[in-house]
Amino acid sequence: MKLTSILFLTLLMSSSSFALTIDTLGLQATVTETVSIAVTALPGASALDLETTASDLIIASVNEKSNSNTGYKVNVKSTNLGALKRSGGTETFGYSLKLGSTAIDLSTVAGQTINHPSAALADVTNDVKISYTGVSNATMVEGTYVDTVTYTISVI
Repeated sequence: MKLTSILFLTLLMSSSSFALTIDTLGLQATVTETVSIAVTALPGASALDLETTASDLIIASVNEKSNSNTGYKVNVKSTNLGALKRSGGTETFGYSLKLGSTAIDLSTVAGQTINHPSAALADVTNDVKISYTGVSNATMVEGTYVDTVTYTISVI
């Protein structure tokens, strides 16, 4: 019995001298939220022929990028509520816009917001299309007719 106790004690002592130490390393990274928008005008955007009717004439492209996990939204608004206005005057020339295939309501100060609620990565380019009914220059006051359309991107 004494020999068994000594053998057990020896085994116990030898196993404790080979004990393992375990520790862990936690890894973490943070990806920051990024959204961006870029509007690229085509040359025709600043040289519209108001005498000729235009239907879905491509005048620009808009690139939308987002990595938001809640999606993103794009707001489109017109300074003159969807009209070209004569510089220094009050005369206007109405038009409509589409962003891709979506008709944009420019008739309010707030403009129109298009929601993209997907949590997926987005890198989308859409054409900007203008439509209007042409009129003779003889029926309009001479001058330069302008409007500014603002595109804003933000997370949902």
